[in-house]
Amino acid sequence: MILIATIDPLLRRGLQTTFEKKGEPFMMLEEDSDIVEFTLSFRPSLVILDLFLSNPSGLEILRKLRTKGFTGKVVVLGGQSVQTLTPEASRLGAFQIVGRPFNPAHVLGAARVARGALDNDPEYHHAIDL
Repeated sequence: MILIATIDPLLRRGLQTTFEKKGEPFMMLEEDSDIVEFTLSFRPSLVILDLFLSNPSGLEILRKLRTKGFTGKVVVLGGQSVQTLTPEASRLGAFQIVGRPFNPAHVLGAARVARGALDNDPEYHHAIDL
């Protein structure tokens, strides 16, 4: 299962549609959810975490996850306005950092790379062969 936490409602809807279409199991969390507790309880195979979250910030959530022993893969959603945060996100073990503008297909691709799932996706191989 993939846990997704983003502040952007349009991206949330796009990700939900994209992940459902591809049959990827996921759980979508709102910004005010206790993302750290959900992650520690459900132990997802991947966390997609928006650095723009606040109270706590996405970076603070990642820091807390690592402090509490979560060793799973994390893809962070960032961009130009959080460029100064990306080295810290990398240091904390972010597998990939997806920049803005966010595109659900790019986020799905980053998730699949992080999970090693692209090898089994014929659409991915077909796109490379073109």
